[in-house]
Amino acid sequence: MAIPLDIDMLAFSWATYRVIFGSKARLRQNPRPIPLRYDVEVIPEDRLTPAQSEYLKPIDAQLFAMNYRPLCTFRVKNLGMNLLRRYSNPADSASCSLTIVEVKVNVDGVKGFKNSCSAEFTTRFPDGKRLATRNMALKSLFDQPPYRVVQECPNITDLAALKRKHGAQAQKMGPPYPPPAEVSSVLDEFQAEHERFSKYQLERGNYRLAPDANSYVVSDKIYERGIRNHFLPFGRRISLVNVLFTALIGAVLPLYGILKVAPWLASSPYQHMIGFLPASYIAIAMCYALAGIIMGAACDTQKFTWMMLITYLPAHLIGGWSFGWFPYTTLAFNAAYFTAQALRKRALVLQT
Repeated sequence: MAIPLDIDMLAFSWATYRVIFGSKARLRQNPRPIPLRYDVEVIPEDRLTPAQSEYLKPIDAQLFAMNYRPLCTFRVKNLGMNLLRRYSNPADSASCSLTIVEVKVNVDGVKGFKNSCSAEFTTRFPDGKRLATRNMALKSLFDQPPYRVVQECPNITDLAALKRKHGAQAQKMGPPYPPPAEVSSVLDEFQAEHERFSKYQLERGNYRLAPDANSYVVSDKIYERGIRNHFLPFGRRISLVNVLFTALIGAVLPLYGILKVAPWLASSPYQHMIGFLPASYIAIAMCYALAGIIMGAACDTQKFTWMMLITYLPAHLIGGWSFGWFPYTTLAFNAAYFTAQALRKRALVLQT
């Protein structure tokens, strides 16, 4: 069977070309400097916005049940709008930190929003080592220093379960060192850890000193890792449930349109053109768009690579090339992307 002009493959090839050959240059033009020293601003509870307070309520409630209380909330003014919150439990050697990250980007006129919230339990040891157990969804692009042991638990949202996993590992590492209990000592430690981490990244070639000598910029090595992760279907940590759900929706809905709806319309005496497209094409496109909307809303799906794997391959392996030239997978990707972005924008609590 002859393969017709495939606009989906052309779109994917063009997007791939732009990422591989254009991303690094764009990132170099807009480097985000990392300050040598943080300019920290403590935010009292009464200065949190209503949206921020509501956002923190369920997290505070989980930690309150474990006898953790908010110790301080702050942001790094010379780094961004991210919000950091520290909790302490006088009866526990582990401290807890919460990080809320929100970023707005504008690439070629297309606005995008990135937001995430992660919790981390940390235990310190007299030899300078640290154990951190966190549920951060995004994989770090930076090297972990040898003094820092990290347990990655991206799919654990129950903070009590996260703490149990942390405690089990901490017991194997020896007697702990008490965490800071005052706001000033928390901020001093935060500054010192930033400087220690930055020094290690500089040694590893992940940072380089900026021309002004007052900040770091990330090296091409980090950009290349980011580009590599862009093409990995699981570059962002997601649960097995989400993987299976998106794979099912992405394969079944388009195939239903191709194998059931389109033939029925084609055999109908009322089959007609809608604009320059047959009604069967429109029906298939609607199934792809619906699949994209569901995946974007339920699983925050925003990977073109993943969309090609779950909607393009199954459709062509089973349906062949009989359902036309229309860029159905590109439509599904755009539906998923803009649905996920709309939901992200509504969830912002640090930026307006």
